Amino acid sequence: MRISQSRRGSRNGRPVAVVAMAAVGAVLGLGTSMEVAAQTSQPLEAPMHSISRRIQTVSPGSGRAGSFVTLKATGMPAITPVRIGLGATEVGFEEIAQVMTTETGELSLTVTVPTWTKPDLTHVFIVFDIYFVPIAVSDEFYVLAADGTVVREGRITNPVGECISPGLLTNQGMLYTLVGDLVGFEAGDRVIVEGGVAESTLCPQGATIEVLRIRAGETP
Repeated sequence: MRISQSRRGSRNGRPVAVVAMAAVGAVLGLGTSMEVAAQTSQPLEAPMHSISRRIQTVSPGSGRAGSFVTLKATGMPAITPVRIGLGATEVGFEEIAQVMTTETGELSLTVTVPTWTKPDLTHVFIVFDIYFVPIAVSDEFYVLAADGTVVREGRITNPVGECISPGLLTNQGMLYTLVGDLVGFEAGDRVIVEGGVAESTLCPQGATIEVLRIRAGETP
């Protein structure tokens, strides 16, 4: 399911908040509030990349469509109804739950990963107020294919700092560390990588993808 240009409507009887790719980019520091405001029914009062609140717990940090994920956050507005959204670059955001924060500004709930999510998209959870103004954002959530892999397309980069492993810079500006056999591909090459996401990384260039398959990417 690809959420397109609708601003705020209903789908299957549920409200849907759609923020196209500019919104996801802004959350990750890649866009501006003006781009977001142009595609939402409510203007944003501040750039999304300026959001200081975080969804501290996303457990597990990866999963297949249909799996359950627990979200926990503190520092939210107290005793306030909020919307929980899941979004992906080049697709948009969908409201997947609503919850009331506690007297101490905490929230905790379990959500289901929607069926429209795909392993080749970059996903994040967002907390919105009732007007769909973003309050908090999570780190990237990795949607897995049936075999437990993610798919990323981008350009291979040289190692950063003391890291000896090359990186992968995606079209959305996300940077990952690559480990495994690159079968002759080198820095500057555009590739499509399939692999598992390591639980931890020692490199400063983002999450580590353990490469299982790699092939030439398309020219942008």
